[in-house]
Amino acid sequence: MSLLNKFLAFNAGTKKKIFRREVETALRYGKQIKLPSLPSYNQQQLQVLKDSFPFPVLSSASEKELIKKFSKEEGSDATILVEAEKVLQHRVTFFGVEEKMLGEKVRWDYDYLSSFAFPNEPYWNISVEDFPKGVDVQTAWELGRMHQLSTLGAAYLITSDEKYSEKYFSLVDDFILSTANFTGVQWANPSEAAIRLINIIFGFGFFLESPLLNEQRFLRIQETVLLHSLFLEHTIEYSEVRDHRYVLVHLGLLCASMFIQNKAYAERLFHFSASQFEQEIRRQVFEDGVSFEQSVQLHPLNTELFLLAKYFLERKGKKVSDEYNRRLHEMLFVLNQYKRSTSQNEKNNSLPNIGDAFTSPIIDFSSSDQSRYIDELLSVGAYLFNDEKLKLPEAAGSTYLLFLFGAEATRSFQSMKSNAERSSSFGLTKGGHYLFRTKETDMFIRASEIGKSGSGAPGHNDTFTFELLYKNKLFFVDSGTYSFYADKDLRNKLRSVFSHNTFSIDNTQLADFNGLFNIKEDLTKPKIIEWQTDNEEDILVAQHFAYVRLSDPVICKRGFYFLKEKKKIKIKDEFLGGKKHKIVSHLHLHHEVEIEKIEPNKYLLKNGEAKLQICFHSSSENFETYLQDSVYSPGYRVLHHAKKIHTVLHEILPTFYIIEIDLL
Repeated sequence: MSLLNKFLAFNAGTKKKIFRREVETALRYGKQIKLPSLPSYNQQQLQVLKDSFPFPVLSSASEKELIKKFSKEEGSDATILVEAEKVLQHRVTFFGVEEKMLGEKVRWDYDYLSSFAFPNEPYWNISVEDFPKGVDVQTAWELGRMHQLSTLGAAYLITSDEKYSEKYFSLVDDFILSTANFTGVQWANPSEAAIRLINIIFGFGFFLESPLLNEQRFLRIQETVLLHSLFLEHTIEYSEVRDHRYVLVHLGLLCASMFIQNKAYAERLFHFSASQFEQEIRRQVFEDGVSFEQSVQLHPLNTELFLLAKYFLERKGKKVSDEYNRRLHEMLFVLNQYKRSTSQNEKNNSLPNIGDAFTSPIIDFSSSDQSRYIDELLSVGAYLFNDEKLKLPEAAGSTYLLFLFGAEATRSFQSMKSNAERSSSFGLTKGGHYLFRTKETDMFIRASEIGKSGSGAPGHNDTFTFELLYKNKLFFVDSGTYSFYADKDLRNKLRSVFSHNTFSIDNTQLADFNGLFNIKEDLTKPKIIEWQTDNEEDILVAQHFAYVRLSDPVICKRGFYFLKEKKKIKIKDEFLGGKKHKIVSHLHLHHEVEIEKIEPNKYLLKNGEAKLQICFHSSSENFETYLQDSVYSPGYRVLHHAKKIHTVLHEILPTFYIIEIDLL
């Protein structure tokens, strides 16, 4: 750790201890945390807030009238009102999978999917990895992100019905009273609190003209934002390897600094957080736009993070650098390239299922529908960078664009031509992601380190894994995530090397696990030996060094060859060493794939009308393939029974085998 990071960590630790002592005192004597002072409420103070509000479209009465008119013209108002009615009735769909009636009173510290009540303890006493099997704290956190507030706000904008404003204020009040002085699981994760903070502020913007907004409610919301801000600035983690959670906390503080009416405290927060984003986008995003966390599933959230940071900073008059804009633009380009079209009846298969799963956005206009979420972000990016390549052919509008930039911006976006093209192969060589493509074929390959500069999750033990889509049907898939907490054994199983379309040596992990999210050391250090693409053939050859730590060190090499005219994919796995080793590989199949064994090492695969044939070649007598049962998780808390092709080779190194796939 550098001297600067040591200094920051020491000071952060000191601040945490002081803050914790203050919280303990408040809990012991039943008092509230002392907050920075706030000015008296009046119309002039409300106007000051409107002038600095982080979401300017929502602080303008004229803009909101234009949005109201636009929503009715587009016909989106009916959908908004249906969703708002669910919020009024306390009906919530968790992870887009299961709807639950929360009851008359919302239980914020409760897992509604497992009926488990979390302990009413101070945040520092809660270890979220220690709850019983089947219990998932992420369920409570999804509820605590407060996405429902923007739904209420949009319904209020359309109808001016005060039942929506009343519900907004009552939900926020109920949350604060139920989790007083940072008790319960809702305060156990600072990045979750940051998402909640942004949604409380965003939702409030819809009700700035409400007659129900009086002095008491104005100050109550101000105090709620102050509570979150104090918590975040005192619990932020400083480490040499930071990730999206660190940026999320600073994004929450940046947003709060434009809302809090204590000028001195607000300015301090702004200066504390504003400088972080320039350095973090350089640390956490490769030059080609790939996130260093190596989770394709989380790439939309990482993109939204840095997009909102740009939005807030420039709202405050602080322009981001050309390099910041370039990397953000590349992130959007990468997101556009990742996105694929499938005919599967699944909610979250729009992206390669690589790395830890997506659960929900920061600001949710998509009911956690991954495909729509991606479309929303790309629409904002197309408008923001005036880039026709980011506008999808079918994109007509965007709720995100509408509420960030207004009705005129949305009309301007609609008038843009679409020049999106995703049928050509390409390589993101800095991030280590490659796509072999034709109009019928989409093959994603990950030839990069495990993730987060060797720290592990949200990246998995999946170096050299791939997914294959043919004729809009998924064949070879990544096993996914299922849950971070509900089943700890399954959590580590699904992020292990054995749950990905790659190989292992002597039943050894690519990297040994350290808990549910970390690894002990990443020795993969992938090296690209050859990469070329043209209209006839794609070639990618790479090595990794994860198994040089074995007593007989092994260097692993995998080559991908796509003969486009012949509609043939070859994968050659080579192993360099000097002794006998057990080499195991897996090919995980989508749960709708039907498989028929034709010969000992040849299989026919069908998914709907799409077919392919796979054949394995080895000169060794000690090579065999067979089918095994497996599981497939296309989205958070979704799990299917599936099959995998399992191969085993016992041989003295060096040796190799070839996987040959014919696209029929």
